[in-house]
Amino acid sequence: MKKLILSGVLAIGTMLAVQAQTVKFGVKGGLNISKLTNTDDSKTLAGFNAGGLVNIGLNESWAIQPEVLYSTQGSKAKTFGAWGLLPSEASLKLNYINVPVMVQYSIVPAFYLEAGPQVGFLTAAHLKYGSINKDVKDGMKSVDFGIGFGFGYKFDMGLGVSGRYNFGLTNVYDNDNQDSKNSVAQIGLFYTF
Repeated sequence: MKKLILSGVLAIGTMLAVQAQTVKFGVKGGLNISKLTNTDDSKTLAGFNAGGLVNIGLNESWAIQPEVLYSTQGSKAKTFGAWGLLPSEASLKLNYINVPVMVQYSIVPAFYLEAGPQVGFLTAAHLKYGSINKDVKDGMKSVDFGIGFGFGYKFDMGLGVSGRYNFGLTNVYDNDNQDSKNSVAQIGLFYTF
């Protein structure tokens, strides 16, 4: 399934590149503020994202931008430790290789809005509670689908700033008893060559 999805994304990207006016490669990275939905006492968890992009300009207003990003996500929660008396904090850290394909519309040449689908491949999942760090990847779904919305500003030298919100469409847990989805706000920098 993963190979089929990636093959489809690459085929679409190749067809669009043939018709494109400009193709620019770049790198990007930034801060993630993430949380899982539908969890009691859930708090945000800070993480990061980093990776590469290809900006395929279709005309002066429209572009398609596939990306490959390593992204740390998850959530924190207050729990109660010994005999339910001592408050403590637990965190669930999820690491993904995310592949968003964003459609961008430039309102003015430097400022754009974007939206598009994203598929994420889980690489690691750890539950940390006090000094205990447990691998919980077997209890999580290995693929996560989502939608992203964002904006960005490109400076003349190739440097830019961007903001994006990604919300998951699929349950991150492998069982049906818990229904939580990823919710990730991102802000960062990018540079196109």
